[in-house]
Amino acid sequence: MLLFKKIPVNFEGKDYEIRVLYDQILITVAAFLNNYPAEGYRYQVKLPKHCDARQVLEKNGVAELVEACRKNLREKHWEVLAKSISSCMTPN
Repeated sequence: MLLFKKIPVNFEGKDYEIRVLYDQILITVAAFLNNYPAEGYRYQVKLPKHCDARQVLEKNGVAELVEACRKNLREKHWEVLAKSISSCMTPN
């Protein structure tokens, strides 16, 4: 995937990046911390075959996805879900 944009987000003293990535048919938005995924959430848009992903991005077509990613960081949605996942794990 190609990087379209990095958006810095500082939350609770940590410097996150929201990355907007794309290829021919997929746009992905995800949060990173220290160059690693910060959470398990990914926001993706699958485009029709003959749609130019770069054009969609240049028209700010994923602003809502970027804002949703910011909101998840601020409201710690992943931490809540991770606790639920952890409680459902079966021992080996």
